[in-house]
Amino acid sequence: SSLEYDFYRDTCPDAETIVRSKTARIYSDHKDVPAAILRLFFHGCFIKGCDASVFLDDSNGNKSHRIERDAIPNKTLKGFDKIDMIKEELEKVCLGVVSCADTIALATRDGIVL
Repeated sequence: SSLEYDFYRDTCPDAETIVRSKTARIYSDHKDVPAAILRLFFHGCFIKGCDASVFLDDSNGNKSHRIERDAIPNKTLKGFDKIDMIKEELEKVCLGVVSCADTIALATRDGIVL
């Protein structure tokens, strides 16, 4: 499939505004966030695209169940909580519509602009 400009224009028209606004609020208190989110974005990208797999957690609280976030290259990643905050805002308006991968991509773009 191909990329599409303004993908959420019909399903969640305020998505980009929400991400931009929340990213700006976070940035005002934490100037290091754009670098952290950029690193998260790249760690969520592999050979066939950016799927935000580093955010997946199927452990159900079981500490002995390994998840991608626990892999050695990912142990020093920061900003998970910031993406969770942005995603929470999106879910209030468009429940189950905007993917985590797109949330990270938009927040990365907006953070770098800031």
